[in-house]
Order: sequence, then C-alpha cells, then structure tokens
Amino acid sequence: MINPRLVLTALLGTILWSGCSNVTFTDPLPLDRRDLNHFPNKWQGTWTDGEDLTVEIAAQYFVDSDFEEKIILGEQAVLRRFHGFLVLNQIQDDGEHWSVLLGRRWKDEIKVWNFDEENAEAVAVWRQVLADGSVLEESAKLSGKTAYVLSPENNAAFRKLITQGGLTRSYTLRRVAP
Repeated sequence: MINPRLVLTALLGTILWSGCSNVTFTDPLPLDRRDLNHFPNKWQGTWTDGEDLTVEIAAQYFVDSDFEEKIILGEQAVLRRFHGFLVLNQIQDDGEHWSVLLGRRWKDEIKVWNFDEENAEAVAVWRQVLADGSVLEESAKLSGKTAYVLSPENNAAFRKLITQGGLTRSYTLRRVAP
C-alpha cells in the first residue's frame, strides 16, 4: 500500500520524490485543459494533518516541512482544475508517465484523493471504465506490487474514474491559523 504520508507529500510538494508511483497515467489530466500557473488564493497558506506534517502552499510552489524542497508549478508539476478538484500531475523519472492526485478545499480543510493500487474496489472500477485492454496496463512488479498505467481516452472516462469509485481518500489537511 502506498504510504498515505507519501501521497500527501506528493500532492503538496514532494510528490513522489523517487519518481516511482505504482499508479501512473500516460498524460497529465484532465486532458486538453489549461495549466494553472498558481494555486488559488484560498489554497495558499500553511496546512497540517494535525500530527507531524505541515505544508506551506504559496502562489507558484509548495513545500513540505519534512523535505524543505520547493516543488514549482510549471517546472516540476502541472496543476489543473476538473469538476471542483485541483488536479496535481507530476512527470515521473521515466519522462513518459504522470502521477496524479486530486484535492478539494472546503473552507479551512483540504481533502486529498489518490489512485491506490491496493484498493481492490478502485482497481475494479479502473478495469470497468477502461475496459479496452490497451488503456489499462499492468506492468512489471515494483517493490513486489503491480504497477498500473492508466490512459483514459477522454475527460468523460476520467470523470467516471472519479465519480464511480476509482479514487481512494488519503488525507485531510486543516489550515493553520496565522
């Protein structure tokens, strides 16, 4: 199972530092949407999971307190909007695949979702939505786990992955009062 802490870190700054994710996509999602060059104002600030993780989101970058390395939008990550979510994409080390995480903010709370290869119900949704064998590929084992490369043919298929149970909720972050 992907460590939930790594997933959050991936969303907010250290998005899968190793460049290895067990669920990747062939393109940044949603398809054919413009990239945002900054985080919305209401997302900017300091956020925490209430335990030991603190993340700072600035206009064009974000930093995890553990790693202290800035991930800059446009250079290391692509941010897009889709049906009420911010979708964060980061190119993997192979230069061909993208890790994808979704976040939704409501007032002073951000909920983060990922695509988790260990969630059997979510994998079943992927198989159903992406029924064509050419768009769901189980590749070589990484760390003893199957790696999936998903390739929705359009945004309608991506929406189905989201709305029909293809996501796994990973984290909830709360704004730190200034």
